[in-house]
Amino acid sequence: MSEDALQEIVDALSVRLNRPVLVDDVDLRPLAYSSQFGELDTLRTASILGRAAPAWAREVLFGHGIRSATEPVHIPPHPANGMEARLCIPILRARRRLGYLWLLEDRPVEAPELELARTSAADAAAVLQSEADTQRERRRRELQLLTALLAGASDAAAALDQERYLPQRPVVVCVGAVEELRTRTPAKHALVGEAAAIVAPHHLDGLEGPIGVGEPIADLRGVPRSHRHAQAALGESGVTRWDDLRAQRLLSALPPTALGDLPAGVRSLLEHEQLALTLETYLDHAGDVKQTAAELWLHRTSLYYRLRRIEEIAGVDLNKGEDRLLCHVALRLAKRA
Repeated sequence: MSEDALQEIVDALSVRLNRPVLVDDVDLRPLAYSSQFGELDTLRTASILGRAAPAWAREVLFGHGIRSATEPVHIPPHPANGMEARLCIPILRARRRLGYLWLLEDRPVEAPELELARTSAADAAAVLQSEADTQRERRRRELQLLTALLAGASDAAAALDQERYLPQRPVVVCVGAVEELRTRTPAKHALVGEAAAIVAPHHLDGLEGPIGVGEPIADLRGVPRSHRHAQAALGESGVTRWDDLRAQRLLSALPPTALGDLPAGVRSLLEHEQLALTLETYLDHAGDVKQTAAELWLHRTSLYYRLRRIEEIAGVDLNKGEDRLLCHVALRLAKRA
């Protein structure tokens, strides 16, 4: 097993140097770490327990240029976060970056120690190259399975269950800015494509988005429905869940042609950005003139004038509940288009 081989490299180096050693992948997820020597600093503990470096650490470490470095990089301590000084040795093979070997510097790294670390980094590169080839093939197959699941292929669901993918149930389908999930979830605990992913809900904690999340499902045959609902939930920012939607649930079931089925006057009104915003604010405040005027920074006389223009253009009577409903649906459909 490549994991065992990598662990042997780390343990052997740690014994020879009498200091902590850690190997991360290119996304700063720990692959192997020694336990023989030294105390755990905050970063090392957080990375091991969380299976990925926290956001602050990624910013600090990548900020020192390790993603392009070909020679060892000294990282000074970061006292604010309890991070000790460390030396980063890029793990490279045929100019391909495969990860990083870290030496914690409770004392300066001497030249002979550095040479031993370089040799271990080269050994680790051979192991990681083989692993990278395997990962690439698994990634290709996972994308095929994800595509099949989204299309409703039951055999894909059966294959994933048999191979013990996505062991934590229920799972959710999410769409939008999902790439970060690849770096923060263990192998087989997520299927991640360019714009869609399937993961357990707790993996979404802390994501910035925009991400739309479908309803939780225990059976992977429900992926197409959860995917459709995730698309309906996707907003302009943050993580938005289908379970939190209200009227938007019903609107998402309407066909794309629904906007064209609106009365001509209502469609015409939607082209007037200022009036459409006024109408949306008015309806969102349940027709409360005082609240609407305050939010739009309008005098009530100006608001009444705009409301009359809205009625004239759209051909509606805002005193009628049916017309208010029509206008509200039209505004929501326009945002979805």
